[in-house]
Amino acid sequence: MKRCFLIGLAMGIALPALADPDAVQHISADLPGPVDFEAPEALEMMTEGVVLLDLRIAPELEPGILRADGSSGSLEGCEFGPVESEIVRVATGSNHMLLEMRMGQPDQHAANLLSCNYDPSLISEDGVGHMIRLKGCFFAHAIAIPTAVQWRLNPLPASACSFGD
Repeated sequence: MKRCFLIGLAMGIALPALADPDAVQHISADLPGPVDFEAPEALEMMTEGVVLLDLRIAPELEPGILRADGSSGSLEGCEFGPVESEIVRVATGSNHMLLEMRMGQPDQHAANLLSCNYDPSLISEDGVGHMIRLKGCFFAHAIAIPTAVQWRLNPLPASACSFGD
């Protein structure tokens, strides 16, 4: 009983902090960024904590995905619209920063979305003009690896980012 009380007390203290709009990092970036072989500045400035993320990813940095059935794949030739995935691995344009997003369940993490969007500026002989969009509310954890950082972003409900209130 005492343990349940302590857990409830801790959750009561932590949840309002998650919903604090000043504590939410708003990160919006285009991949690849403006400097070759470097992640965009917005991603470089990310710190551990709550992140409201919005990435526009050009086809050449197409993310890898892990589906609910355990199969892995890519978005090559994706149709326009949402893409179902459990985990999304995104190239940042830098060998020194890796991103891995866990998308969560749509009913619990409604702010999180991976989609193929139409972009007429990207129409070419080889492509139908699509850009990948990854957005959502996450909790960012940094994992130090030699000469780099791997960011693991775990799903949060939209309310943690004061999104949809």
